[in-house]
Amino acid sequence: MSALSAVSLDGRSLASASRHDAGKVPHGSRTRSQRSLTGPLVWRGDDFQRPCTYTLQLEERDLQEVQQALENFKKLGLVKDEVGPSNFALPTLGARLETCARTLHIGHGFVVIKGLDGCKFDVEDSVVAYLGIASYIADQRGQQNKDGDVLTHITSYKQWTVPMDLRHGIHSQMALPFHNDMGCDILALQTRHGAHKEGGTYLSSAWTLLNDLLRDEPHVAKALLTPDWPVQVSRSKASHYLAPLLVLQDDKLMASMDPNRLGPHHTCAPGRGPPVLTANQRYALERVSVVARKNELRLSLESGDLLFFNNWGLLHRRDAYQDSAITSRHLVRLWLRNSSLGWTVPEGMLLPWQEAYQPKNGPAARLYALHPPAEYKVPKYSAGSAAFLIEDSDGSDDENQH
Repeated sequence: MSALSAVSLDGRSLASASRHDAGKVPHGSRTRSQRSLTGPLVWRGDDFQRPCTYTLQLEERDLQEVQQALENFKKLGLVKDEVGPSNFALPTLGARLETCARTLHIGHGFVVIKGLDGCKFDVEDSVVAYLGIASYIADQRGQQNKDGDVLTHITSYKQWTVPMDLRHGIHSQMALPFHNDMGCDILALQTRHGAHKEGGTYLSSAWTLLNDLLRDEPHVAKALLTPDWPVQVSRSKASHYLAPLLVLQDDKLMASMDPNRLGPHHTCAPGRGPPVLTANQRYALERVSVVARKNELRLSLESGDLLFFNNWGLLHRRDAYQDSAITSRHLVRLWLRNSSLGWTVPEGMLLPWQEAYQPKNGPAARLYALHPPAEYKVPKYSAGSAAFLIEDSDGSDDENQH
């Protein structure tokens, strides 16, 4: 059995785990302890007492590399969709970012990059730098709606006059529950501006969640693994598909769940649309929330910080927050995939993933909007905590959700 060494961000060994054992849940008449998942993705928030264990702090030489790469890229006259290692060269930082990619896929699953604010970039340059750094972690960027938007702005923009209760959660100041962005491999967030008060970002391991449920409430674990959860796809046609929320594949646990995307849309007439959740399913979602919170890690993200995490292996949530009179919490999101390290997506979770990374009818152009739209368009379909590409042939709005 070959061993895989999980390396820290500066290259020093943190722990070793077996490539073949990590994530394995043996079947049959085994003892309960043998059913536990193992590996670096099994963690609790208390395991990270020092932020330096998951942080890549950019130093002056790194910032100089990023600035030089940016200047060189701008001279080429290329568009943002073309940003990549071949035209955004980071001679020494690049190797450390590739180590971050391994941390996301075979390590503890997340990395915070700090220090980029030291470059004092304007908005456009900060986005190009974000794309350049991200290109060393993953080579594919998914589209986040059918208009072809590759960047999503997670904010409650002061210019918008539409009441918050008519917006998606992503565009409000309300708390969001633990969820995945269904269909995304690596979720990346650039902090353009933090909240005035509260608004914490939390991660929790889906692997630890399943271990705790297998130990304490195996019937809940079974419910999450059973492919009978109705996932909303469209409001107007009330279409849906049935899928599991957790899948064990290739010795890995993969999670794809959004509590607000399950069951019938609130506008569906009784008896139409997806089936209502059963009592067992509702209880399972309650336990997901409780157990994930018990094991969560709170991240303190400041202006300029970048967060990358494995969206299959980790759940995330946020607190409600308040903006000041002059500032707004503002995150910029990417959906990424590393074509060499990326996990194989199980059939039951393919639909939203294919829409993001392999759309059958792609947009005329992939868009990189630097700012939120000046005018907020009220979406026709507003369920969900996370972005989800809605299959809807009759023109229903598919604005991003978070």
